Amino acid sequence: MSSPFRHQEEAAPIADVNVVPLADVSLVLLIILLVLSPMAAQSMLKVQTAAAKAEAPKGPQPGEDPLMPKAPEPVLALGLNPLGYVADGRLLASDSELRAWLSPQLAKREDRKVFLAPELDVPNGRVVGAIEAIQACGASAVALVQIADPEAPIGPPPTPLGPAPMVTPSFGGGR
Repeated sequence: MSSPFRHQEEAAPIADVNVVPLADVSLVLLIILLVLSPMAAQSMLKVQTAAAKAEAPKGPQPGEDPLMPKAPEPVLALGLNPLGYVADGRLLASDSELRAWLSPQLAKREDRKVFLAPELDVPNGRVVGAIEAIQACGASAVALVQIADPEAPIGPPPTPLGPAPMVTPSFGGGR
């Protein structure tokens, strides 16, 4: 007689890979990757703001009155139109004229930044050439600026905000 607790056939060993731990490990690695990737990307970005580039203010020089500091230098700005450069109200038609005028100007300045204001009808290649010519004269930095259109209509001045008018709500029942 056979026993009810004994099975005639022996079960074969399971030879399949258990994928549950594999899925768990891959999900944990995915979460780690998602958490660390923004940190890695943020550390690779190098943003240099104007405040970071600014040097500490220098103290008074010998022989200089500390209570009367030296006045800041005026900004050196150049205009660029299809005919050439505009500097101090003069038209400089070529790059050689610009070099002859700008090099001595930059030599006597502490701040060698130049602001370039190209007009809208100047081709981009001409603007790039102007930047290179200004840098060749000894400028430490060249900044592009846009001048407001003098022919644009000027609207009325903004009105100051006053208190809001009192509005009484009506609920449909009137007299």
